[in-house]
Amino acid sequence: MKRFFSLMTLFLAGGALLMTSCSSDDDDENGGGTTSTTPFASVTAKDGGSTMTATVDDTQKTIKFGEFQNTTDLTSVEVTFKMNKGYILKTPANLTSNVNLMSPVYVTVVLLNGKTEETYTMTADVPEMPDPVLGATVNGVKATVADDKSITIKWEEGMEINHMVFELELAEGAKVVSPEDLAFDLEFGEGKLVVNYLNEDITYTVRATDYKDPLLDMGWTDVTADFGTLPAYIKVYKTEKAAGVDNNVAYVVMMGSQAEMGCVGEGTSAKKTIAELEADGAYNVYLVGIDSSTVQLMVSGGKLVQANTRVTGTLGQNEDGSYQISYAYTIDNKIYTFPFVASGNYANPTADKGKAWAPKTAVAGLHMIIYEGNILTSANAMTNEGAAIYYGDADYYARSAVGITKYDKIFAFCGQQEDGSRGVSIPELAKIMKDFGCEEAIQFEASSSPNMHVNKMETVLNSKVADGDPLKPIQVAIAFR
Repeated sequence: MKRFFSLMTLFLAGGALLMTSCSSDDDDENGGGTTSTTPFASVTAKDGGSTMTATVDDTQKTIKFGEFQNTTDLTSVEVTFKMNKGYILKTPANLTSNVNLMSPVYVTVVLLNGKTEETYTMTADVPEMPDPVLGATVNGVKATVADDKSITIKWEEGMEINHMVFELELAEGAKVVSPEDLAFDLEFGEGKLVVNYLNEDITYTVRATDYKDPLLDMGWTDVTADFGTLPAYIKVYKTEKAAGVDNNVAYVVMMGSQAEMGCVGEGTSAKKTIAELEADGAYNVYLVGIDSSTVQLMVSGGKLVQANTRVTGTLGQNEDGSYQISYAYTIDNKIYTFPFVASGNYANPTADKGKAWAPKTAVAGLHMIIYEGNILTSANAMTNEGAAIYYGDADYYARSAVGITKYDKIFAFCGQQEDGSRGVSIPELAKIMKDFGCEEAIQFEASSSPNMHVNKMETVLNSKVADGDPLKPIQVAIAFR
């Protein structure tokens, strides 16, 4: 009797244990109990205020959502997985997770025994992304926005080709990444506009058509092809009617703001000819500086090579690549710029009247001839520089000059005084540079020394060469590439 009671007790206890185990499994929502033949009870996603249910294909191992009706941005969609018995979700890590349905998502499930894994590919019908740029204009002129992610503006008179400022109509949520000011230099090539939309950076190609080269209308001839291979932003022009005078030869090299300036030479201590200065061929364009009319300020690689002996117009390129022409002078091995003085006597410069300047590259000229768009007189030169060398209206010489426009386009000019070419006066030279659009310009050498080479080829006929004399050594060459 005692033995029968013990067996009954053991039987009842075992049954209770079995019933407890089954109940526990029935309450487990992420696996357990009798293993199902499929892992997912359902897969749903939030679609705005609604819920979308995916179609699960256990044969193809796919989870497919249809087209979302209330959501266009699928980069962060809340998806909820409800698992069948015997399976647990491995990835994503949580049963409710935010996922990027703009591209396939790989969902991995594991049998509760931990020995078997299966991977499903989860996708959605990605809505066609609307173009983030809905429209574009320049000066009120409509540009064409094409499906190939290009924006094309037809150039018209009055548009500044080197500073084309666009106005954009953007889709809601789109924003401009670069350039922030929406300004493009489209004379020498295409621009790139980057717009961020739905967390993606989208690049547009920006271009201008129908641009008319103003130098051609001024009577200059494009001779770039005569000088070998050059960057797209360097062009060479020639005229035989400089300052409106027949058989008056001059060349000008036009360079975009992309050009890098060089200061090549060692100054008065080791003057060199243009052939010696360009020997390494590191630059495409070499324009000689000055022989001895003044000591030129020279800066190369941010270091002062030579200090100048008087205030002179100086061309410099700053560390950020921008160009400027300023009155400059060296005091205690530091460079200062000085404001233009309209009239009066020349006064020796002092640091307290100037502004510190640290250009990466700089070369001083003989005279400032244009300042803030105004052609300067010999009286202006005397007031600001204390000298007016060969400044008369009838002082015709071969002259060289450099000028910059408002948007850093550079013009390097060199005239000829040989074979019947008379050269130009300073007022004529200033007028030529102003017609190019220069806001500031400085003159370098005059008389027998001016010379400019492009890819080591002559432009003007230097009078020294024509007379069979050796080329004159010069303090420095201003170079560009």
